[in-house]
Amino acid sequence: MKPLRVLHTIRQGSVGGGETYLYNLVKSLDRSRFEPVVLSFTEGEMVDRLRSQGITTHVIYTEKPFAVHLYTKVKKLIIDEKIDFVHIHGTRAATNTLIPARMAGVPAIYTVHGWSFHTGNNKLVTWSRILSEKFITRFADQTVCGSEADLTEGRKHCPAGRYNLIHNSIDSNSFNPEVVTSSFREENGYSSGDFIVSFIARMTFQKDPQTFIRAIPLVLKSVPDAKFLMVGDGELKEEAMALAVELKIEQNIRFLPFSKNVKEVLKAVDVFVLPSLWEVIPLALLEAMAMKKLCIGTDIPGTTEALKDGVNGFLFKTGNEKELAEKMLAAYAVRDSRELLTSSARKTVTEHFDLKQLVRKNQALYAKLLSQA
Repeated sequence: MKPLRVLHTIRQGSVGGGETYLYNLVKSLDRSRFEPVVLSFTEGEMVDRLRSQGITTHVIYTEKPFAVHLYTKVKKLIIDEKIDFVHIHGTRAATNTLIPARMAGVPAIYTVHGWSFHTGNNKLVTWSRILSEKFITRFADQTVCGSEADLTEGRKHCPAGRYNLIHNSIDSNSFNPEVVTSSFREENGYSSGDFIVSFIARMTFQKDPQTFIRAIPLVLKSVPDAKFLMVGDGELKEEAMALAVELKIEQNIRFLPFSKNVKEVLKAVDVFVLPSLWEVIPLALLEAMAMKKLCIGTDIPGTTEALKDGVNGFLFKTGNEKELAEKMLAAYAVRDSRELLTSSARKTVTEHFDLKQLVRKNQALYAKLLSQA
């Protein structure tokens, strides 16, 4: 029996949370049962990685939702590639894939990767995005949420959806401090004794890099030789760098561009901080936990499903630089006795958020979908 062909669609080809999820899933599928094809709506690093893995990957360029003029082209791709069903990743991809899939007569799964009606939107934007999500979840054959919090929000705002919970997960075998080696400290002028606190994420409103920066002067009052590292790009990067200058801490913080070698960076740092305003279950956090880093995250739905304050890391309230500084200082205080926290963090990932479980549950959902078709 020939493997079923599944088209995975995503809004962009650059690397982010949803893109990492897609990449990890498609390269791990049982190829005797499922043959993946990928459609991205922009080029980027993830597209390059997929092609290097021998995975058929197409790009139909648009950065707009509901790009109706492309629907015929997407439908033709589905038919030409002899697709059996479509797995849509994220809202933007759904607006440009779901209707063409229906036109082509193939079923579709929608993995949310975070609802579009999140914190920071005005009321009109929130209302319009809820309408969009209602449309998508009503007409998708199955909807997948990556956290219990997102599942609850979906059932509240879009009750017509047919929901499944498959927790966001990462490859804990790959993110394993016992096998990862790193020369990052030496190459970047850090000593073996330096205490390095890191922010490794896109510099966007969601990730709130300003709160990380504002906490630094408060930490330096008690630990003047602490080192701070921000790795990533985004629309707020220049603003973040300007804030560091304004606070006169530019000598204490280093800004580096997005790194393809995240594992090596994580191996080198002591603390990982994620000050997000909203999340599903953040893959970057799971990666840091798997690498046995002392993690500090915001006390928000999604993040708190993995990170427990005082058990496997620390939590603080969103936007509260004073509390974040206190947690950074607590991390410094236990720097020589953090094994209990960091081992618990890795155990949390290997037992509850490992890629093998995500792949198995997605493949079971594929089989369920096709049995109902």
